[in-house]
Amino acid sequence: MRDRMRRFLLGLFCVAAIEVAAQNPSVDVLHYAIDVTLPRSGGEISASAELTIAPRTAPLESVVLDFGALTIDRVSVEGKDAAWTRDGEHLTIAAARATRDPFRLRIAYHGKPADGLVLQQNKHGHFGVFADNWPNRAHQWFPAIDHPSDKATVEFHVTAPEAFDVVANGTLVESASLQNGSKRWHWSESTPIPVHCMVIGATQFAIVRAGHDEGVELSYYLYPSDRDNGLKQFGRVEQMLDFYSDVVGSYPYDKLAIVESSTRFGGMENASAIFLDEKRIDGVESLEGLVAHEIAHQWFGDAVSQREWHDLWLSEGFATYFGALFFERANGSDTMRRLMRENRDDYLKDPAIATRPIYDPAVTDLTKLLNALSYDKAAWVLHMLRGVIGDDAFFAGIRDFYAAHRHGNASTAELRVIMERHAKQPLEWFFQQWIYGVGHPVFTTKWTWGGGKLAVDVVQTQPGTVFRTPAVLEVRDSAGAHRENVVIDERNERFELDAEVQPTEVVLDPEEWILRQ
Repeated sequence: MRDRMRRFLLGLFCVAAIEVAAQNPSVDVLHYAIDVTLPRSGGEISASAELTIAPRTAPLESVVLDFGALTIDRVSVEGKDAAWTRDGEHLTIAAARATRDPFRLRIAYHGKPADGLVLQQNKHGHFGVFADNWPNRAHQWFPAIDHPSDKATVEFHVTAPEAFDVVANGTLVESASLQNGSKRWHWSESTPIPVHCMVIGATQFAIVRAGHDEGVELSYYLYPSDRDNGLKQFGRVEQMLDFYSDVVGSYPYDKLAIVESSTRFGGMENASAIFLDEKRIDGVESLEGLVAHEIAHQWFGDAVSQREWHDLWLSEGFATYFGALFFERANGSDTMRRLMRENRDDYLKDPAIATRPIYDPAVTDLTKLLNALSYDKAAWVLHMLRGVIGDDAFFAGIRDFYAAHRHGNASTAELRVIMERHAKQPLEWFFQQWIYGVGHPVFTTKWTWGGGKLAVDVVQTQPGTVFRTPAVLEVRDSAGAHRENVVIDERNERFELDAEVQPTEVVLDPEEWILRQ
């Protein structure tokens, strides 16, 4: 999701707090096969979900899934009826297994989802259906382990009105017209993805095939009357795919669909099927920054997913920073610095946010993780890490991190280990300071010169933490400028430098590598 939409998103989340979902320790869902029949307007869905499950331990007595308030018609395990109970949004199914061999259970159900699957008219008054899962709302329309750590493959069989087009994760296997005026679609994603990225979208679309980019099918699904506006607003999508593939690693999916949708998020990074808010498709404002952010998520957030919710920065911070990196490559370093200033200014707008760490397990309402820490400060953490260890080590580490955890999960600690290997230096201090610690340095500087010597005093005036910060001092004089590398790690620090000519100016961090005031 895009950082610039945070205030809009949080305003829409005027519902009861969503508590943090826990990983299921006893089972691993390997595959979801979801069969859903959509109504022509309003009404209810009729559906079934077959889950292929591997016990993590044996023997196993039961399986506990997240599931909303839809009416259950039948539950079976390996084709035989199974007993089940409900406790709030937890569904417990009797599934006694003696071994850790995978097995299948199936839940048939119907009703109108309270959330997660949006059935409503779009801005043009046409009916449509769109999944809207983040953070843990997918289980409102299909039973799941609704947690990013339990990734699985997925396939959707969707029966929809004949006039509709259906898009979902993965590859279109087939579509076939039925005799009752409906059409049946089969989409299949063969690589594991997080549950919150498992989606369908169904309405009348204008579908634009943009060709293939190194084997990746690129297409746009737009409302027919918005076709030209959307294509004009999205910007350099193919160049984004090329850039991220070059810098990080190959694109992780078979296709990329950019889909106009009637959901609450400005942008949602569903794996291989990005959903963009219909209200943004108006032909007025460029959406290139939003699209760059959501495409970056295909690598970070989707292919490499955070192991737990509180490591959301590994998704949102990465997408924010790599979005800026695209513009550094495409438009130049001045554009990159402008974008990073905007991220810094967004972070500094709320002084209270500086009192909390990026990794903050005290947060139990997941929507409150959509903040300037997960997006803006986290992007700066990556920028500062790049500045500390250098481009070669940084980008080699990023490629290694992606390769090691592609189609899996990762934690902050796992990122640190890989970056240390490439940096050839310990980085625990850096992660402790910027991810688990709070705040940022506030510097004041002054300098004096005499006798060919320059003294530069740097004071950290922020309360609390004294930051360790590798930095550059640029000394400017009538003959030009030269730079000195220093490490600031005390409250009051003096650096003494040789300077035969009296400086006209001394600038701390001239290229803006440090999140600071």
